[in-house]
Amino acid sequence: MLKLPKKHRLKLYVFVLSTLISFHFQYLTLSNTEPSGKNAPSVTYSNPYFKGTEEERDAQVKRIATLFGVDCNFCHNEDLTIFTEDGEKSKTMMKSSVALGVECDYCHIDRKHYKENEKQAKRMFELCEIMGTECNFCHAGKDKLTVKGEKSKTAFVTRAWATEGTKQCLECHTEKKQFALNFYGWQVLNAMKGLKGM
Repeated sequence: MLKLPKKHRLKLYVFVLSTLISFHFQYLTLSNTEPSGKNAPSVTYSNPYFKGTEEERDAQVKRIATLFGVDCNFCHNEDLTIFTEDGEKSKTMMKSSVALGVECDYCHIDRKHYKENEKQAKRMFELCEIMGTECNFCHAGKDKLTVKGEKSKTAFVTRAWATEGTKQCLECHTEKKQFALNFYGWQVLNAMKGLKGM
């Protein structure tokens, strides 16, 4: 066995001992902390639908829960970190409400019953899916349209969209291209410009 001078042995012992003590304190520190999954989430859930003070937002949430006859866990968990399938659908609906400048009861009587407006809303959601847009692409509040919404309104009227439905939009438009025109659509547009002298 290799014999070390007394001075070097002492340094080696001190080094080993300090390393062991250091590992021991690290172990104690880690064992006394909770796993990060159990700590309070650092989630900030921003929803443009709910406005005002905390009390006003709570009142809005209660009004919605009462309208639909559901509890909070219908849409999300206690920490607002996980949303149910219904919660994800609700977030989409809330974005639509903001774009249109209306409340949930504009279309809903309760969770299973709807007003006449809901038929129009279903067609609009279909249109958004086909064209790859959201409601705020055309809508800027109640009875207000964006510039693109005004252009779309012309097509709705001339193509009898209210009675003929959404699928006919694809006669002139490219699917999921934010209302990009296909070849036939460009021909129609150019013909209209010619008629208007543009």
